[in-house]
Amino acid sequence: MDKRLIVMHNLSRHYGKQYWWQQHSLEDWLMMILIQRTSSKNVAQAVHNLQPYMQVDRLMALSQSELETLVRPAGFYRQKAQRIHDLLTWFVAQGGSFEKIAEKPAAELRETLLALNGIGNETADVMLMYTFGKKTFVADTYAMRLFNRLGFGPYTNYAKMQADFAPALDQITLDEAREWHALIDEHGKTQVRHAYDDRFLLQPDLTEAAWPPEAVQVEPPHDDPGSGKWRLKRPGGRQGPPPRRSVSDDS
Repeated sequence: MDKRLIVMHNLSRHYGKQYWWQQHSLEDWLMMILIQRTSSKNVAQAVHNLQPYMQVDRLMALSQSELETLVRPAGFYRQKAQRIHDLLTWFVAQGGSFEKIAEKPAAELRETLLALNGIGNETADVMLMYTFGKKTFVADTYAMRLFNRLGFGPYTNYAKMQADFAPALDQITLDEAREWHALIDEHGKTQVRHAYDDRFLLQPDLTEAAWPPEAVQVEPPHDDPGSGKWRLKRPGGRQGPPPRRSVSDDS
């Protein structure tokens, strides 16, 4: 069995399903811009501010200064307000439909996203996978660190790692690919707090007893969107999944 699949199965059994970015297409999409270089807490406040305007036409009707004020808690508010405006302008020009845009071939859509203001490799791939339903591998910092520790690579280049992992995607579903990204990042957060040797992840029949006490998820996973239950709440008591981590490649 592919060792990368063994690693991912072990992460899935330990942390469980994460259900990232699968509830509100527009809101989740904007989070992918807001989360750049900031914390989940800050983004949650910015999203709360945006809630009264969470429709494309309402957001487009805001002035630049109004949008900047709303997203200010997320930091780099002038840049992010401009990026959101540019993203929505592109969205409208493409027909204003997530479903219609998703009909484009993955490679073509990825190049189009990369040409937009403030979107780099990581953000483009997150959008491809969670917003537009295109299976891909997000070769972010957490992924590079994990698989370098496990003896793969060594990886320092996004495109190289993504290409190497592309064959493994043929063996999994879109839902599993989405979970891979979430699980890698959530596992990586446990290493930030307390670094530990996680080469045990390569064991095919890993038991729960093999996991060290440091391997505890920083934020609890989200419930199944179809269940109507969400563990976490945003400011103002509104239920829903907050963003997860800072996207670092798109400054």
